[in-house]
Amino acid sequence: MNTFEELDLKKPLLESLRKINFVEPTDIQAMTIPVALKDKSIMVKSKTGSGKTGAYLIPLIQLTEAKGKLQNLILVPTRELAIQVFSVFKDLGASSKLRGALVYGGASISRQAEELRNKPEFVIGTPGRIKDMRERGYLNLSNIERVVLDEADLMLDMGFYDDVEDIVSSTRKDRRMFLFSATMTGDVKNLASKFMKDSEYINGEDEDVTPSSIKHDYIVSENHDKVDFLVRYIKDYNPEKAIIFSNTKHGASFLSDKLRREGFKAVQIHGDLSQKQREDSIAKFRKRERFLVATDVAARGMDIPAITHIINYDLPREDKTYIHRVGRTARFGKDGNAMSIILPNEKYLLNRIKKVAGVEIDKLPMEGQATEDDPRRESRRPSYGYGNRGRRDSGRRYDSSNHGNQRSRNGGGRSNSRRRPRRD
Repeated sequence: MNTFEELDLKKPLLESLRKINFVEPTDIQAMTIPVALKDKSIMVKSKTGSGKTGAYLIPLIQLTEAKGKLQNLILVPTRELAIQVFSVFKDLGASSKLRGALVYGGASISRQAEELRNKPEFVIGTPGRIKDMRERGYLNLSNIERVVLDEADLMLDMGFYDDVEDIVSSTRKDRRMFLFSATMTGDVKNLASKFMKDSEYINGEDEDVTPSSIKHDYIVSENHDKVDFLVRYIKDYNPEKAIIFSNTKHGASFLSDKLRREGFKAVQIHGDLSQKQREDSIAKFRKRERFLVATDVAARGMDIPAITHIINYDLPREDKTYIHRVGRTARFGKDGNAMSIILPNEKYLLNRIKKVAGVEIDKLPMEGQATEDDPRRESRRPSYGYGNRGRRDSGRRYDSSNHGNQRSRNGGGRSNSRRRPRRD
């Protein structure tokens, strides 16, 4: 499959594809769409930025008739991703007379209820609000024919396992499921084993966990020098458009303010901002701002193709978090850069990431770096360099996560210490 024209797609869908210049499918689309068009369940391992949104929306739109009846449910982990998927749906379904409803937390319930009363064929939303709308009587899932779980590993890692399980159980027993995930965690496999026994597995990763077109580097800094090294890196390496990751909400706010004081165009996104503030920050970053300082939870699901650099101001404590972060650069075949600032006692984390991600991470030749500790000595408590204001955040996990307390369900049964999900 080299072009969408080769598929026996409806004329309105082909017309929409031409309007948005979708001519050649990405690799994951070429692998997935022909299988999905058979209207069977699929489980797809696919990197962020591979074109997976089109990989499930194109066959769903092809398979759906405009009947004024709810047929498809698309679950995503965050509000930002819900908004982006809905935007792609509107582009692809523009000529097909299909209706969609967007349902996520932090927005008007009455307005979303009105959208649901308009009898859409598609509902796109986050688990918390989907469940809430169902419990309020605004959303009946009993006739859902197809369920999409997008970014399934992130969604379950955020604590939505029970919600997702409950929502899927509320749909038709003969439902078809499209599951997309960058990593096949124990939770993802557990969920698939329950609801997708006859699914087809598609591996879109070709052995590499992270794109080979990303250059990975690091700097070793003492806590109090991290901000100075960040500013020096920006001035020396001149990132065109970058996301800077902080492990705390306070840190993201501090760094964004610091960069602006240094004369750089920067915005922030984290859990303490309102939905409107977050949407405004993303819109500004897309159009003109050079830097977006973000926490992991807030940044999940963002789809901004032009990212040239990922900067880990704080090294993530989870290997898979690193993989998800750097997956936002080098998209659609472009080159990308990932740079991490590590503390002297964090070399063991870097070595673990190198092994899991299957990448080489080189030390940048910048003067004044700290001496690395013996990588076999693991730091028990990370400390983040935000100056005096940040000392109270030392050792805090990023945003609302609590990964260390949640056992995998793979092989050990379900955890009894599951985190409360963020109510999106």
